[in-house]
Amino acid sequence: MKKIRKLLWVGCGTFLFLSLNLLLPIISSAQNPKTANRLEILAQADELYLAENIAAAEKLYRQVKPPFANEKASVSSIDKPITDPEQLSGAGRVYWRNATEGMQQGLTSKIFVPLKMLLEKQPEFVPAYALYAEASKKYGNEKDVIPILEKGVATFPESVELNKALIKAQEEAEQYLEASITARQFAIVYPNSPEAADFANIADKNFQRFRSKLNEQIILQGILGATIGVLTGDATNQAVRLAPLMLQGESGMGAQVAAAYKQRLTLIEDPTIVEYVSRLGNDIANLMGRKDFEYEFNVVKDDSINAFALPGGKVFVNTGAIMAANSEAELAGLLGHEIGHAVLSHGFQRITNTNLVANVGQIIPFGNLISTLAILDYSRENEAQSDIIGTRVLSAAGYAADGLRNFFVTMKQQEKGQKIPVYLRTHPTSDARIRYLEEIIKGNGYNRYAFEGVKTHTEIKQKLRKILEG
Repeated sequence: MKKIRKLLWVGCGTFLFLSLNLLLPIISSAQNPKTANRLEILAQADELYLAENIAAAEKLYRQVKPPFANEKASVSSIDKPITDPEQLSGAGRVYWRNATEGMQQGLTSKIFVPLKMLLEKQPEFVPAYALYAEASKKYGNEKDVIPILEKGVATFPESVELNKALIKAQEEAEQYLEASITARQFAIVYPNSPEAADFANIADKNFQRFRSKLNEQIILQGILGATIGVLTGDATNQAVRLAPLMLQGESGMGAQVAAAYKQRLTLIEDPTIVEYVSRLGNDIANLMGRKDFEYEFNVVKDDSINAFALPGGKVFVNTGAIMAANSEAELAGLLGHEIGHAVLSHGFQRITNTNLVANVGQIIPFGNLISTLAILDYSRENEAQSDIIGTRVLSAAGYAADGLRNFFVTMKQQEKGQKIPVYLRTHPTSDARIRYLEEIIKGNGYNRYAFEGVKTHTEIKQKLRKILEG
């Protein structure tokens, strides 16, 4: 994306100057003075960036994008991971020695207390997580195995050892969908790792295991009948047998739900608007690694700030979200986060974990299924996973890596003294979460001072405003 844009812009200095000067009145008329001035400077920086004058562009970006709080400080209070016990402090070595001796002697009192102390004092020691999980499994505390490994992976997501240990524990617990998500997240976030291809294969293998397990459950209940009602016409008033729908997999389910959901919505059909959103979405989706999805991007005529992705990559974004975003990078960040939910099978996971599949043979109102998939209150873990891969892919696509973070900051500002935006009801945007996004960007060295895409996005907003007012 970035290289193509550069080729188009190199050598067009005069045209760029004229187009920018035509754009500035549009920006100024649509924003308060402070915001308008910031966007004008970002638009100038974008032109320099696309003309490959990176140093000058970065200088302008930095002029209106101050450092994050404590940016010069350590990203985290946790040091870099260590695996050698000799790197531990004196007390840490004692804790580790006692724990390993306790394992050899079968004395749980010498295992868990020292390990808890070690993880509290030196959480950067990776082997402690694995030993804690091993001891928990061996001595009847199986319920603690996955949580401790999840904590380790959350602390050190790049650790191959911890990710593999967590996946193994999830497989042994027959949590195949969760194992698939863990593996796919690693493959997407660390594509240059020598282990990335193996993790992608592990993700596919476990997703197939999940599908097979679901199929067996359905067969045992003898409910391989067709769905109740054809999903055309007023599908929201029909009922559906969930099992056959789930057997179609993510793409099949997502396509049927999307078709029904469109009947309830007013969609923007203007090709310029739809093509713009689709271009941004596909730039992001193409880096996510789910080639089995047929992505589709729909623009909903709704001034509430909201977006969601159905299983299989069917994405809906409200006009309110487009109007709220200040740049391509912000909108692409939002789309990347939502695509991340689809890529990591969060919606499908939610369906399998809700009351809807307490008995997969039950007949449910199709509208209930639509609501469950379209208005998801994801877990904190799911949100963090989508934050991570969405931000990583946003940066890889050549956009400013803080696009999602800046969109959430915009949401926080609009939240003050007003009705809470719809998006924030299911995607809580606390100050802590914004700081977490900042840490993802800083900790991975992602570039905040890259392409923002103010010019095109402002023009799209201007066109969309006319459509909405017409």
